[in-house]
Amino acid sequence: MDTQGRKKVLDGYDNIDLDGLQDEMCDLLGLKCQFIIDTRKRPFGASECVIVVLEDEKGLKWAVRFPLQFRAFPEHVMVTVRREAELRLAIEKAGIQGIMRMMAFSATFDNPVRFPFIVFEWAEGTQLRWTESFPAVSQRDKVHRKYSHFIYHNPINRKIKRAENNKLPGATISECLDQQSLIAEYLIPDLDNSPCVLVHGDLTAENVTVDEEFNVKAIINLGFAEIIPLQFSACFPDFLTYDFESEHEPVEVEYGGGSDGPLFYLRCVEEFSRGDPMLEAYYKLLAAEDAIKRYWWFVAATKLKVHRAMAACSWLRTGPASKPQSL
Repeated sequence: MDTQGRKKVLDGYDNIDLDGLQDEMCDLLGLKCQFIIDTRKRPFGASECVIVVLEDEKGLKWAVRFPLQFRAFPEHVMVTVRREAELRLAIEKAGIQGIMRMMAFSATFDNPVRFPFIVFEWAEGTQLRWTESFPAVSQRDKVHRKYSHFIYHNPINRKIKRAENNKLPGATISECLDQQSLIAEYLIPDLDNSPCVLVHGDLTAENVTVDEEFNVKAIINLGFAEIIPLQFSACFPDFLTYDFESEHEPVEVEYGGGSDGPLFYLRCVEEFSRGDPMLEAYYKLLAAEDAIKRYWWFVAATKLKVHRAMAACSWLRTGPASKPQSL
């Protein structure tokens, strides 16, 4: 991928009928439209999709998203598109801000494009860049506030099944069962009847669009979004949580956004939560003494590298809660 987020290798992209897409968009909009930002030849890409952008006669811009990562499994592609479309409709109905409005979708290969797709408003701006020294503190605070205002099946059983079928390299059935045994420790009965909430699933800096003043314009890419129980939804944005080094090196844990970032974000959540019982419960989960252990326990359900580190230190049952041991 180049510095503009364009994919260098477009596996499966050449199977999409782009002329058919342009005709389909003209029919959907009732207006003539054309590809812009050179996305016909160089589409934008994420780890699970490619995106092209078209502009209509009125100057409105539209993004078209193709989930190419599942192209080898047609049925799964159709289910994925249909599920994301349903999520987007639910988001619009709930009035959640910051998600670009969906205009149309096709969950079938039997269309002029020859591939399922979703059409939504194009988010003007640039990808958020987040490092130890950039952006400045005042600009970071803007992003923290917006993120904290965007509230986001337990996958362990799926891990156990994969381990049983020898499809989980580096993890054993006993380790998965060990993780499962901690459910009672981290499950909060008082929240059993709490509503489920939307979790973005990939809330990284690359999926945030900002303007020149670092005002958040949109949260994009719902490819990993899901609805999960409130008590497992509380976590910091990915660029403020801990990160691991390469699996071939010792596991080092540190806050990716600087020492003050998570604390400021937590204060923002507290501010937004006042007077709302559900958001107050969310804040308490995020601020709990065992929040770090709980976070890593939950993340380990879907990230194998984290699973290995957690299993190596006995799931943080003893010792400091803030730093898993080296592999």
